[in-house]
Amino acid sequence: MTPDDASAAPILDPGRVPEPEEATAPPDGSMARPMMITRLASGRREQCEDWIVREERLDLYINGKRLVALVCLPSDLEAFVIGFLVNEGILEPPYQAGLSIDLAIGRIDAEGAFVGGAIRDFYAKKTLTSGCGSGVTGLDLDQPTRCLKVNTDLVIRPETISSFMRVLKTEASLYKLTGGAHIAALADAEGRPLLTAQDIGRHTAVDKVVGKAVLSGIDPGRCVLFCSGRLSSEITAKAIHARTPVLVSRAAPTDLSVRLARRYLLSLVGFARGDRMNVYSVPERILGGDSQIAV
Repeated sequence: MTPDDASAAPILDPGRVPEPEEATAPPDGSMARPMMITRLASGRREQCEDWIVREERLDLYINGKRLVALVCLPSDLEAFVIGFLVNEGILEPPYQAGLSIDLAIGRIDAEGAFVGGAIRDFYAKKTLTSGCGSGVTGLDLDQPTRCLKVNTDLVIRPETISSFMRVLKTEASLYKLTGGAHIAALADAEGRPLLTAQDIGRHTAVDKVVGKAVLSGIDPGRCVLFCSGRLSSEITAKAIHARTPVLVSRAAPTDLSVRLARRYLLSLVGFARGDRMNVYSVPERILGGDSQIAV
């Protein structure tokens, strides 16, 4: 992951430096670790301890064959792998897979009946993603053909989105502590928080929260997905694969993400700040739209 991915349009104001007094209780060792640093401020130089977000590289094997190296926080790894496979179209309902995780050697083995075509496409269509220097996706970002169009009666009110964005800001504990993390969350149509996940990249945070939903028996298709950072095409494609009907961020989308969302009937909401937001596709799910969904 590049520094750009870890800091691109976070939930909190970009460019801010977390102050020690803002940090809450230290996280467990899988999230961050203390390190001595030199801090320069107002002409002063001091040695002090700071919390640094963790990063690990893990090789993912599918039925014994290496698929990809994953870079992430070494936490919620089962949820991360399941969410990654779901969001890449490799694992489909009923979402059953056996996992073996060996953090000591940096290896994860997944066994099961996966979508063979999706695995072949992953090798054939690896794309360097816009937010990750080492991140790749096997999704054909123009043609996620295995995705069903998002078909749901779920609707949500704009004020519910605004309210949850404020909740999400308070939940971004790892960003407050380290300044180097993203957050993703799932909520129901009433804005009740269901699950959150934090990671060094927005992609991995989204994978983790979708994986948590699958492992908890929560249908992502009945949830609203919130995330920090840009709404790039690979984030949008992940939401489509998870059948999540609404994707929200306080940041901007790209034109390809908007085109994907419109094609596959995902409601894409960007610049959700205060009581304002931009709805780029399927506005009917955000109460107040007056056009019809065209299937």
